[in-house]
Amino acid sequence: MKKSLLAVTATLLLSACTSSGKIALPELPSSSPRIAVEDLYLRGVFNWWEATPAYRFKQDGVNWHVNVELIADGQPYDFKLSDSQWTPSQSCGGKYKGQPVMINTEVYLTCEQASETLQFTPSNTGNYRFAITDIGSGEIAIKITRE
Repeated sequence: MKKSLLAVTATLLLSACTSSGKIALPELPSSSPRIAVEDLYLRGVFNWWEATPAYRFKQDGVNWHVNVELIADGQPYDFKLSDSQWTPSQSCGGKYKGQPVMINTEVYLTCEQASETLQFTPSNTGNYRFAITDIGSGEIAIKITRE
């Protein structure tokens, strides 16, 4: 009886070593959902953080933009990008609070609930274009230029 049990155990162990061992793992959903650029608004102190039609990004070729008149009083303007509902995966900002955005410089944004406000301090009073580019893979970049 002991020999039979030993033989069965040895057979099971050897057969386990020769099996392919392939396990099908389920595919995980993408960790970065697509940013719906067409639904984003520029939201900040200049518009009371509201999602109003005048601050909705408009398509211009590959880029999307909003033009804003800003006063150069030496104070920074806090802002973020988000849809009308402040959906966490659609709310884009900086990696840390008050991250500065310099004129004519592209800045990559973080689009998640933990994103922080960005800051722009205009050097001259006038119209500024806030343009975003969809980089793909759940990332967008912003660039501010003077109009």
